[in-house]
Amino acid sequence: MNAQQGASPFLVPHETYKRLGSNEEDRRLAYRELLRSDLEPEMVDRIRKATNGNYALGSERFAEEVALMLARRVTPGKSGRPRKPEVGRNESLF
Repeated sequence: MNAQQGASPFLVPHETYKRLGSNEEDRRLAYRELLRSDLEPEMVDRIRKATNGNYALGSERFAEEVALMLARRVTPGKSGRPRKPEVGRNESLF
């Protein structure tokens, strides 16, 4: 609703949105301008992968903090099965 005309009785504008302009038309124009810039294709791809994989998108520190808060992994794991431990040629398997 922020970029389009018309109000909804169910939505209340956020204070940050209200500060974008002195009236509704100015706020809508300012909001549209914020969203006007195109993202680089690489960033779009990173956002898509993070969203589809349910991963955190940000710095390594950010991902660590989110992982601690959620008590789960929030970065992609290594694909494939875990590698078997290598057994030396002179070692017996049994």
